Amino acid sequence: MKTKKINAYLPHKYQWKGIEITKKALKQILFLISNSSENKGIRIGTKKSGCAGFRYTMELVKDKEVIENKNDMIFYYKNVLVYISLKEAPFLNGIKIDFIKDSINEVFKYHNPKIEKFCGCGESFSID
Repeated sequence: MKTKKINAYLPHKYQWKGIEITKKALKQILFLISNSSENKGIRIGTKKSGCAGFRYTMELVKDKEVIENKNDMIFYYKNVLVYISLKEAPFLNGIKIDFIKDSINEVFKYHNPKIEKFCGCGESFSID
């Protein structure tokens, strides 16, 4: 009997652990999505930036952009549709997203236990 060979093994440190979104961040994301009926979810990713290498990004996904892409991981976190590129998944694996209000500033903060170093301003990071 022939068996199918599946090429899907991932070493333990690369297994998908998921993401966590705090109640404050979830509330803000739902508020942003509700501003337009075209908004369907969020895309979380990374972008080359700063002196350390990368920074996190979050964009609203519009109705016209909702296309099933085999290069995306698509799932619901609570009741938010989340898109993550498979290429960027290792940088996002295990992150915690929070929303911080500090006097007049409001910002999403990303906590990642795998980050090796931050740049001086704290905006960019690198993971080895």
